[in-house]
Amino acid sequence: MLDYEKSTYGERIADMYDDWMHSAWEPRETIAAVEELAGGGAVLELGVGTGRIALPLARAGLKVTGIDVSPAMLARLREKDPDGLIEAVQGDFTELPVEGRFSVVFVVNSLLQLSDPADQLRCLVKVREHLEPGGVLIMEEANPAVFSGGGLQVAHITTDELHLIASEYDPIGQHYRAQHVILRNGETRLNPVALRLTSPSEFDLMAEKAGLRLRERWGNWSRTIPYLAESRAHISFYEPV
Repeated sequence: MLDYEKSTYGERIADMYDDWMHSAWEPRETIAAVEELAGGGAVLELGVGTGRIALPLARAGLKVTGIDVSPAMLARLREKDPDGLIEAVQGDFTELPVEGRFSVVFVVNSLLQLSDPADQLRCLVKVREHLEPGGVLIMEEANPAVFSGGGLQVAHITTDELHLIASEYDPIGQHYRAQHVILRNGETRLNPVALRLTSPSEFDLMAEKAGLRLRERWGNWSRTIPYLAESRAHISFYEPV
């Protein structure tokens, strides 16, 4: 994927993100956890996308800022948020061009899209600069053990739709590359994704260098299921040192 850029995923998928890709995903636990930990304070989402999490938080009365590198994703967000409840910022996580400090900074399946570990560390350093004392960074990211096999997977199949994922994994660079092939209503769509499958222990070391420390790690947002080897993702909570 030599022509794959940071904005490629969002630009290719924005028009179908809500209806095709995540129509069955209801982020109630994520919203509840962020709202609880924010305690009425300001919230920043890295990779705000179309606002599936940020909009309910803003409608609950929180001051929400969302950053995304994809203009198409942010355009879709603005369509859904005509009143401008969310302060939407186009930018790179490694620069974090936002102002002020936040009680909660959170990211859902987006930090791995920074394909260089140095960029991931730079992002965490910037997050630390924008966290209030007593604030928390929450990240949900993939468990590399679940996604490092590669091959062809049937993700979704009905009488009218087929969703395939063709993937490959480079264990040297820890790079995962996949092509989502979606056939629906007579239309075929290709949506590529490229990730750097950073392990939780690597994130812990990066966080330490950035001035953060792990507070807790779970297998779900409601903090009722432990993070295990077979978990698809980890939800990690970091606080300033």
